[in-house]
Amino acid sequence: MNAPVRVRVLGLGMIAPGALRPARALEPPVEPFPDWFDAEALLPGRGYRKLPPACRYLLAAARSALDDTGTWFAGLSPRDRAAVIGGNNAGAALQDDFDRTVIATGAADLSPARVPYMALSMFGGRLAPEHGLQALVLTTNSPAVAGLEAVQTAARALAAGRATAVLAGAVEDRPTTVQGGGSAHDIGAAVLVCVQEGVPVAGERAYGHCSVRGAFVGAAGGVPETSGVLDPLWEELLADGRPVARVDAVLDDSPAGAAVAGWLTARAGDRAVTILTRPPGSGSLAPLRRVVGRMAAGTAERALVLAVSTHGHVSIADVLPGTAGVP
Repeated sequence: MNAPVRVRVLGLGMIAPGALRPARALEPPVEPFPDWFDAEALLPGRGYRKLPPACRYLLAAARSALDDTGTWFAGLSPRDRAAVIGGNNAGAALQDDFDRTVIATGAADLSPARVPYMALSMFGGRLAPEHGLQALVLTTNSPAVAGLEAVQTAARALAAGRATAVLAGAVEDRPTTVQGGGSAHDIGAAVLVCVQEGVPVAGERAYGHCSVRGAFVGAAGGVPETSGVLDPLWEELLADGRPVARVDAVLDDSPAGAAVAGWLTARAGDRAVTILTRPPGSGSLAPLRRVVGRMAAGTAERALVLAVSTHGHVSIADVLPGTAGVP
């Protein structure tokens, strides 16, 4: 099995209710109180008022992440700048508004400024003119794993020489109902500024390194079938001898989520394990939020962040804060 490409993370951005900076990314999601997103403070300037909320969250997180890198990014040619953004429910509330407007008064009353955001690719695409991204701008759209897949795709783009720096992120804008009542507030955006490992960057302050592996366990597989797929990934992760201190798992309450939870219980050993249970069809922000939080925690502990979708797609991020243990 070929080892995935590892990226170096130079900047972090986090925008979510109760977590307006990376250092708070590991805190539990909170109810989005009214006006939690202060656009004048988080996204100053003109031209943002009519944008959909998720688009503004992403722009604010990207701006924060790039500010975190200092002046380095501004010195890159636009042809060396790229973005890969994951999402699942970023446009869901907007689509609902469109449907209600069309039913109530007709399509002529749709907002011309927001209609283009019927396409999920527009949420990431708005970054291109904002930050001069001319290398590539891609979106990954799937439940749960899209944000981690964005980091994986960014690593591949860097390895292929398609860009020098890639903004890898996730954006969502919809609470989803949890079985038994309540909501999972996967609202906001997270962005990592990634460069290829080993490429020198003047004046860098790297947060660490990250790589992402993917697998498919199927929607209805049991623990034995899941083990057959995930055991090789687990063995590969542990083969280099660097200890894994903790595992964060973002799972849903589907059969696939239950199977992965059973597999993880059997494999975790004495490692610290945090399991966050989400409803099926949840957004992709929560797993990437854990990556940002582990990067920003200021420790050298190696962590794995795992996510699984209802359909059985699994992504595992290997997070190495700082430079400890990196050859």
